[in-house]
Amino acid sequence: MIARLGTWLGRRRRPNVWDIPYVPVATEDDVFHCFRLLLGRHPHREEWRGHSAHVGQPLPGVVAGYLNSLECTRRGLLAPAERPALTVAELDAFSIWVQADDAAVGRHVLADNYERDVTAVFRRMLRPGMGVVDLGANIGYFTLLSAALVGPSGSVLAVEPNPANARMLEASRALNGFDHVTVAQVAAGRDTGLLVLNTSHSNGTTSAAPEGIDRLMAAVTVPSVRLDALVPPDRRIDLIKVDVEGAEYHALLGGRETVARHRPAIITEFSPDLMPGISGIDGEGYLVWLIGQGYEFSVIQPDGSLLACGTDRAKVMREYAARGTDHIDLLALPAA
Repeated sequence: MIARLGTWLGRRRRPNVWDIPYVPVATEDDVFHCFRLLLGRHPHREEWRGHSAHVGQPLPGVVAGYLNSLECTRRGLLAPAERPALTVAELDAFSIWVQADDAAVGRHVLADNYERDVTAVFRRMLRPGMGVVDLGANIGYFTLLSAALVGPSGSVLAVEPNPANARMLEASRALNGFDHVTVAQVAAGRDTGLLVLNTSHSNGTTSAAPEGIDRLMAAVTVPSVRLDALVPPDRRIDLIKVDVEGAEYHALLGGRETVARHRPAIITEFSPDLMPGISGIDGEGYLVWLIGQGYEFSVIQPDGSLLACGTDRAKVMREYAARGTDHIDLLALPAA
């Protein structure tokens, strides 16, 4: 092979290139020049045997394999894909990358008025050294707030299936130097498997994979992983925040062992009208399940104060109806 490099580099007289017929399968020359042009190097002797197996394969697929390889990507030969306009929001406890035109989250974070009620509860509850799980982390506002509050002696696990959100969250993690934050780009589900992601701005919902090849091939699929599989048994967990657009029941079902082991506080979005179509359970059923896990509730008020409800499901439902919004937020604590 090495002896033939001179041939490939043009050290012998080639026929007139205009007389060479085009053949849509890869030759040895083609494979060699994929290395030379796309990877920026000659192949090593020990790797040539494997790569020469591409000879005779359809040329587009061979070229695409090299073009999409990590080695080629790192060379930066291709113009980067256009990315959304991002800006950094400088908040009092941390900085965070946002899209100013993200009506769901980014715009409110940039104006420093994002979920102030829930933010107040986080600030009251979290202390250095605590462990937090953020299910449905979105672009990471509560992940980063938690990281700032628990400090490097604590830990934060952010679970977010939307790749765009997860990339921004990881960028914000690095921006703040929060090495005690781990980002898992998966959906928190009741089982390990595959879900479909639908997005609106930075928000998104997950659902079971559809039947039918056409619908499935057109879907954006994401892995579903149980929280119990993500949290090491010896990891301290003091607080779980779950905001997964109606899939809260599924997310917590997948973390039953973690909840039973650590008895964490749970801050959960509660959207009774959305839950049946996503989780297959109505609002009261979700409350009954949490009560069965040994929890009682407070409704987080707009000013960040708490309306104690105990295990009174009807009181929670009345508060939801009176609020006139698509959801309320609950703080669930282990019953005394």
